[in-house]
Amino acid sequence: MDQELAVAVRPAAAGKQWIGSAWGLFAGQVGTWLVLVIILFAVTVLAAFVPLGSLAMNVVSPVFIGGMMIGAHQQARGGRAEIGHLLAGFSQRFVDLLLLGLIQILATLVVGLVGAIGAMLTIGLSVFENPEALGGISVVTWLLLALVMTVPLAAMIMAFWIATPLVAVAGCKPWEAVERSFDAAWRNWRALLVYGLLALLLGLIAVIPFGLGLIVLMPVLMLAGYTACADLFSLNSAPPSQPSTLEVNKVPTPDEDEADDRFGAS
Repeated sequence: MDQELAVAVRPAAAGKQWIGSAWGLFAGQVGTWLVLVIILFAVTVLAAFVPLGSLAMNVVSPVFIGGMMIGAHQQARGGRAEIGHLLAGFSQRFVDLLLLGLIQILATLVVGLVGAIGAMLTIGLSVFENPEALGGISVVTWLLLALVMTVPLAAMIMAFWIATPLVAVAGCKPWEAVERSFDAAWRNWRALLVYGLLALLLGLIAVIPFGLGLIVLMPVLMLAGYTACADLFSLNSAPPSQPSTLEVNKVPTPDEDEADDRFGAS
């Protein structure tokens, strides 16, 4: 690991600040971030109609999201995020981001396997053949099953929480990013807990108006992954690990400014 990339320990209130900072990035270029997320969502839906498309999309999703993290980093440092950043991961750190996707798939399989084994060891297979047997299972057994299934899932969430921006922006190798993400989550569990509870609350509010609020919440939470990573690892206080192929100090055209202003006012 690069020892210079040290993780900071933040107070619980940082969880709220990460979401607030993410909202600031989103509000700065509403149109761009909405288009990026809508395109990514459309690609994900279309992939589901292709044989093995969903599996392939899960593998390459860090490549797409990594490109968006590069765009967020560029915007946070005074530049502008571009629609083209959706594909930036294919030209910058493609192999590492792809390997991260493969590691995430393997981790998901392991967590699922642990959960299945835990179910067999606690409630047994007979309950699936005779659902009435569920009534005879003790509360302690249910709590044990919940623990067996929750702990590996929580560990996986912590391990991949900010792994993508660590690869795409900080330049970490895939497994190093997983380790650093887990370490950052472990050290900042209070802030992560606040962040998770706020995200859950915002999610519940977002689905009330026919789920339309998710159109805004999705990009904000995605950007919150970047803002958390940037805060914990001080990404904006050091030079970029790799120059972007897009212009960092590109001067926005009047049309771009007007478009974002119209979205921001709506």
